[in-house]
Amino acid sequence: MKHRDKQLLRKIASECEDIIRYTNEVGEQGFLEKDVYQKATAMSLLNIGEHANALSRGLWEEHEDIPWRKIVDLRTLWPMDMAN
Repeated sequence: MKHRDKQLLRKIASECEDIIRYTNEVGEQGFLEKDVYQKATAMSLLNIGEHANALSRGLWEEHEDIPWRKIVDLRTLWPMDMAN
């Protein structure tokens, strides 16, 4: 595995850990009531999409069971949702 891919996968894992921490800190009701947690989670999802898009296509092909395109598309959900 390329060094760059390892770095990006670590960043993705870190963003996932952040999302878990955000949601666990306040529980479901607190999460739904406090937009700061929602926005932090949305930003992490955007970052995950950016990092996944920067992974080598070779890694995508090695792990074709992972829905990379859907993960990358997370980048576009947040800005569109925030506009509504």
